[in-house]
Amino acid sequence: MKKTVFFACVFIYIIIQTTVYSQSNKKELSKIYSEAVAYAEDKNYHEAISLLKRLVSEDPERPEVLYYLGYCYLNCTNGADSAVIFFQRGLMVLPEADRNSSLGVDLQYSVAKSYHLQMKFDQAIDEFEKLLLIIPDEDVEMQDRIKREIETCSNGKELVNKPVKLEVVNLGDAINSGDDDHSPLISADGELIFYTTRRESEYNELLPDGQYSEKIFYSKKTGDKWTKGDIISKLFRKDGHESCVALSADGQELYLYRNDIEGRNLYVCLYDGSSWSEPTKLPKPINSIYDETHVTLSPDKSVMYFTSSRPGGYGGLDIYEVRRLPDGKWASPKNLGSEVNTKYDEETPMLHPDGRTLYFASEGHNCMGGFDIFISRIQPDSIWSKPVNMGYPINTPDDDFFFVPTVSYNQAYYASSRFEDNHGGMDIYLVQYEEPVENRLAVLKGTIQSENDAPIETVRVFVFEKESGDLVGQYCPHAGTGKYVMILEAEKIYELKYSGEGFEDYVANLPVTRNMTYSNLQAAKKVDDVTMASIVKEEPKQTTDVAVSDVKPLDANDDIPYYTVQILTLNKPVISWEDAFKGLDTTLVKEYKCKNSMYRYAYGLFKGYKATLKVKEEVLKVSPFSDSFIRDVKQYDDLIETADDKK
Repeated sequence: MKKTVFFACVFIYIIIQTTVYSQSNKKELSKIYSEAVAYAEDKNYHEAISLLKRLVSEDPERPEVLYYLGYCYLNCTNGADSAVIFFQRGLMVLPEADRNSSLGVDLQYSVAKSYHLQMKFDQAIDEFEKLLLIIPDEDVEMQDRIKREIETCSNGKELVNKPVKLEVVNLGDAINSGDDDHSPLISADGELIFYTTRRESEYNELLPDGQYSEKIFYSKKTGDKWTKGDIISKLFRKDGHESCVALSADGQELYLYRNDIEGRNLYVCLYDGSSWSEPTKLPKPINSIYDETHVTLSPDKSVMYFTSSRPGGYGGLDIYEVRRLPDGKWASPKNLGSEVNTKYDEETPMLHPDGRTLYFASEGHNCMGGFDIFISRIQPDSIWSKPVNMGYPINTPDDDFFFVPTVSYNQAYYASSRFEDNHGGMDIYLVQYEEPVENRLAVLKGTIQSENDAPIETVRVFVFEKESGDLVGQYCPHAGTGKYVMILEAEKIYELKYSGEGFEDYVANLPVTRNMTYSNLQAAKKVDDVTMASIVKEEPKQTTDVAVSDVKPLDANDDIPYYTVQILTLNKPVISWEDAFKGLDTTLVKEYKCKNSMYRYAYGLFKGYKATLKVKEEVLKVSPFSDSFIRDVKQYDDLIETADDKK
């Protein structure tokens, strides 16, 4: 949360005051103050508050200590009411001659901001306007900042007077904990949820801010209840945060945000039906040398929207659109334009399953403070409509992110700490609008098989609206399981064309009726399974009863990718392969020394995902490598250490 904006300019003043403590022969107080500053810098506000309170009890008339205590409270959940007390006390003991100093301005600004966060808009406006009178004319940046604060307070007054009618339902202790739980992601069928949590587990560590590092948990829905949340994988880094930002409609692709040595980047993990792959960095032109922080994609995965701070935008983080080319690569990104993006930051875009409605957070537009959630829809001329504020109580004067729509237009998921039934920190809620919106979308699930288990990487499901002949979607089945998910508008007839290199086309009609639309009782409907008939010489069938050591790589004679089974990742090389890979044919094991000083070990080289999936199943039977996953061998090109890396 970005609640305090002037900490940098008062830091030198605070250090000077620490020296004053020492000169006054109050070494113990000076030590306590230094410890409090260190805690606050690490964002461990609760420990800092404890120490600062001791200082206030010993010497209640030090404005810099009172300021810092208010600062810490302001950065705690629901701490604005306590913060304003200490900011006001700081102003009371501050000498009149210092009211226009850096500390004096900070205190006055912080009083106004505390009122703002408490939704005491008139008091906040009054304080901001008084502060504006003492800011020099040449300090245009500061004047503009205060004018913007006054504007957001006015927006807040208007939005709070016209609240949105809704109901929020806590997802319960199966998902929520006493720590922060946030960033929910829901599969299109509503049966799977991923979220980011700071609860303690064996896979994370305690950080300097007094909380555990963020990790990704998931839960499945059985009936109308969620199963107990569990961590997704121990492949993720133990040190530092792992945060999920997007999930494909079929639940097979999970996108992550990482702040790593190469900057702020986006990654993706793939699900093979039983386990998740190691996170892989998204390619250019999505990731760049600038910051990329969030991503969302269309139901058919053909369009992606992401946030980036790259040059050429309108200011800060902007939202960009990028489309997938026929060869699977991504085209050049396109900025969504000034209708959506502002000179402030835009964040957490979330595309509705209809593929035409975008929810996003913005500090611009008519927000009521911090980030607010907005909604915009793509129009027939491909221009996005003017964003509409989602209103109060979805939005508040604080930062509001990550509003996650579902197929049902009157339901969404959201994280908040301000409701009374919260378990501690931020909790995840289901948001339901009081007046149901008539739904016209259906979630349809199907499976594609092939004769003799031939690879299906090239197979696509082309969906045409029967009446107009328009192509409305192009879906790609999972290369291993053959599963796919479509989201289609109801009360229409569609033609489905199943097509892929080396297979006979298959065409079927699909009427989508009103009773097939999404509902809580039955979220998804089943589409008939399709078996693709081969028109070329079939590859020899690999069955699960073939020993792993007998499976050999296939010759490349088409566009089917080669895969391997990654079985192990270590920070030191394996010394005894016979002991480490007992049960496996060591001649099929390959070592990759990677740029991040890790050693990755992969098993075999196999043509097609389905064949590799069978090998993975055999590996799991004869070895202890339960974290094994399937990987495209081309990915190692970006991971391995080269001669240039050693220089």
